[in-house]
Parts: sequence; structure tokens; C-alpha cells
Amino acid sequence: MSRYIQQAAYRALNAYRWRCFSTQSFAFKEMTHPIKPSAQILRHLQFTQRIPFQEGLEIQEKLVRANLDIRGIQSKIERKLIQLDEEYKGTATINDSEKKILDNILAMKPNPMILTFEFEPTYTGGKRIKKTMTPDQIASYENFIPETQKNNPKPRFVQVERGGQVTFHGPGQIVIYIILDLKTFHNFPAKCLVSCIEQATIKTLKNTKMNNDPGKSLNLDAVTTKETGVWVENGKKKIASIGVHVRRSITSHGVAINVNTDLSYMNNFEMCGLKDSLTTSVKEHQPDAHVDVQSIAIGFVKEMTKLLGIKTLERMQIDDINTLKNNQ
Repeated sequence: MSRYIQQAAYRALNAYRWRCFSTQSFAFKEMTHPIKPSAQILRHLQFTQRIPFQEGLEIQEKLVRANLDIRGIQSKIERKLIQLDEEYKGTATINDSEKKILDNILAMKPNPMILTFEFEPTYTGGKRIKKTMTPDQIASYENFIPETQKNNPKPRFVQVERGGQVTFHGPGQIVIYIILDLKTFHNFPAKCLVSCIEQATIKTLKNTKMNNDPGKSLNLDAVTTKETGVWVENGKKKIASIGVHVRRSITSHGVAINVNTDLSYMNNFEMCGLKDSLTTSVKEHQPDAHVDVQSIAIGFVKEMTKLLGIKTLERMQIDDINTLKNNQ
């Protein structure tokens, strides 16, 4: 059964070639480090074409479900072995073939994975507003017309299971989902993951190279505040929103960084429950900066890999999501 679950979750990924990168040549201060062999490689699944939000959410959920299913099987085996040991007072035995199968299942864990997307316009509601959102409020989001990107598809409103309230995902913004098992890293609870995401975002905005001049960095100064997320202008404007979800130590969702987003999508509504805050973007602060969402995606994953103490990063670029679906 465990082999079936793993194959079902990753069959499509095997159709592609992973490009391997090493972080060993970089000097960095890690916030944690892997304590399980499976966590020693991080995989970046980079979607290079804009797609509907629901399709990205579905891909994330399938990968999270694979992680949870494997954990569930492992937990059942461990409980059963304890039960047999107690029942037979330590005299129960299994043959070598059975032991090998059980050992393989117990050792099986997917690698940590980061998914990066650029979505069509979508407002998403977090768990804090799940029971209070009204049809009129949803209609106001879905009927909104942006100031500059008027040819975009109409926004959708989607309820999701991350923390927080309402946020926006859309063109010009990179959305980053982080799927890993917190227990495969040293002393790494959910609050440390949020801090790690914030620091990776700050480093990305500082260190990402210009597309037209690889010798020049973006060098944008960003900070954290008492509110979750990443901010510029000494905490006056928000440039990245963070919301994570954890189920049985398996994480999902992550961070959205505004690169060249139409800010009217966000600044005409209350985002993340912050009434008096404004949202900004890389483009607004540095109009002449030659960076795009894919550059920021690659930069973030490199920074996150280093902060997690992982020495090997593998990247796969998906240009056509239909190809991925056809291989599932």
C-alpha cells in the first residue's frame, strides 16, 4: 500500500528531469537542520505559466495528502508493533522478509517540497472568516475591476484552510507553498517555520539578482513587525503575506510576495484583517528593477533551503500544467 501511495502522488513528477543544486558553497546561518535522511533534499516544483488558483490548490492538496497517508500507515504499523510486544510480553517475532517490508515503510518519507505559482486573480478567505463571510462580501470581491490590469479574468473568491483572513493572489505575485514534515527538522515548530519564511522573504528581496545585470542585486530593505508578514518603509507597507496550515506536523500554504501586482486589488479592501495598512510591491518601490515573479521564486527557494540547513536543492520547471495532469 505504501508503494502505491508514493507512486500515485509522484508519478507525474517522474516524467521530468530534476536539476540539482548545492548550497554547500554558500556561507549562511541556518535556523534548523534535517534530522531525517528524507529531509536532506528539498525539491522546488516551479510552475512558469499563470494558472487558476484552484488548480494550484489541488496540486498542493494531493502532495499534502500523500504525506499524511504515509504518516498514517507508519503510525498504524508502530501502534501494532507496540500492541504485539505488549500482548506477547516481548516474545513476538516476525520473519526477515516481513521485517524488511516494515522497515522500508517506516523509513519512507517524501522530500520537503516547495511549489511556486503565479495565479489568475483570486481572493482567498482564511479560517478566521470562514463562518462570517456573507454573499454580499463575496460579490464585492468577485465584481471588482482593477485600476490597471483591466484585461485580467474576473476575480474568484475561494475559501481555504490556511490561517488568517482575506488575502489576494493574482498576476504579478509569486505564491509559494511549503510542504514539509516539521518533525524531520531539529527543534522546528510551526512558529519557527513562520519566522523562517519571513527571513527567507527578507533575504530574497535583498539578494535577488537583476535579470539584465546578474552582478547587481535588488537590494530592497524589508522588515518584520508585530504583525505576521514582511513589510517595507519601516513597517508602513506590506509587501508579502504569510499564512500556513499544519496537519499532524505536515505543513502547507506559505507566502505571497508582490512583485508587479496591480495593488488596487488589495488596497481597495481590508487585507489580512489589517484596517489601516497598505500593500505595496517590488515594482512600486523600484520601478526600474529588472526582476519578475520567476526570479523571486528561484531566489526565495534558495534562501529557504539555506535557512532549513538543507545542502541539496533540486528544481523542476513545469511549463504546461496539462502535461503534469496527463501523467497523473
